[in-house]
Amino acid sequence: MRPEELYMLWAPSESVWSQWVLPVPFAQLVCPEAPPVAEVPQFNLDWLPKAGVPDSAIVADLPGNDAIYYGLNLLDRGYRPVPVIDGSPGPELSFLPPLSPSYLTSEPRKSVSVVDMRGLLRALCQGAARLKGLELAPNAPPAFLIDSKRMTGAAQAVEEAFDNRWMVFPQDFPSGRFLREQGIRRVVFVHDTFMSQPSEDLAHILLRWQECGIVMESKCARFGDAPALIVVNRPSRFRALWYRALAALGLRRNDAGGFGGYPLSLSGGG
Repeated sequence: MRPEELYMLWAPSESVWSQWVLPVPFAQLVCPEAPPVAEVPQFNLDWLPKAGVPDSAIVADLPGNDAIYYGLNLLDRGYRPVPVIDGSPGPELSFLPPLSPSYLTSEPRKSVSVVDMRGLLRALCQGAARLKGLELAPNAPPAFLIDSKRMTGAAQAVEEAFDNRWMVFPQDFPSGRFLREQGIRRVVFVHDTFMSQPSEDLAHILLRWQECGIVMESKCARFGDAPALIVVNRPSRFRALWYRALAALGLRRNDAGGFGGYPLSLSGGG
């Protein structure tokens, strides 16, 4: 399956939320015609009724492929998965299907990128099979999917790896006003930690939504209990005009879009 075909499955033209599916991880990704059959992990969604009137949205900030799998689980609840992934896989694409022997023997090859995106990319390919021919309502509520490892990645020296760390910015998401125009009145922030507050970069988005009158709730994906109401704390440099430029210092932009690149000493620059 070619990159543009895969992208259109995740960002169909009939969905109003498709404009926020970032094309970065799809740009070079070619899925095999017959990908290996693998079970999609199941999450406890007993707390979430099927989407009727689309008044709730989900923001799933989970590690790598778990974020994608969570979105695929939400299909059965009538939610539209919207991957917001702005990191470039870089050389990791050479390790994708056909699967490397090290993967088949459960001996994972060491990642050559700071943020290992191999599992996430395979999950995007797996999801294509679920999305193909699927009929979701054009106004199906969104489930924004983010990799919670976007800024931390693997425990290795950045100087020796493809640096594809990335952040989310308010420009990557719809405004609170737009959400309200689509009938969204409640957002559930799903995470895998015991902290109720979002990371600082995500807080810049959720607080804007909160200021528009959207109710914020927090939910740990590890448990089946109901979400809890939260008040998003004000992050540093909130609404500062220079926030984006300052926040992205130290991250490497990719010429093809998104974040990702080698240090100048390794790429031949400077």
